[in-house]
Amino acid sequence: MVPRIAPRLVLTMFTHNRCQLCVTAKEALEIVRQQVPFEIKEVDIRQPGNEKWFEEYKFDVPVIHANDEFLLWHRVNVDDTVAKLQEILKNAARDSSGGDDVDGGK
Repeated sequence: MVPRIAPRLVLTMFTHNRCQLCVTAKEALEIVRQQVPFEIKEVDIRQPGNEKWFEEYKFDVPVIHANDEFLLWHRVNVDDTVAKLQEILKNAARDSSGGDDVDGGK
C-alpha cells in the first residue's frame, strides 16, 4: 500500500508596498491560517521580473492564488476563505488517492 501524502497548500499573494488592502488581507489570512494551515509567499508586482503580474493585477491587488490557481482578490472574508481552502484540500486529497476505487462488489 502506498502511503498517502497530505496535500500541501501554498498561497501566493500578489501585492506591492503601497497597498493598504494588502495589509488588511494579510491580517485576515493569519486568522484563516489558524483553521487551515498553509504556506504563503508574496510577489511584489512592482519588482523587476514581475512585469507580467503587474500588467495583470496592477488595479486589483491584493490577489491571492492557492496552489497556483486564482482564489480571491481585494478583500479576504475569513469564513469564505476557510471554506474554499478546505474544499481545495479535500479535492487534492481525493485526487491524490486516485479517486473512488470501488470495485463494484467484486
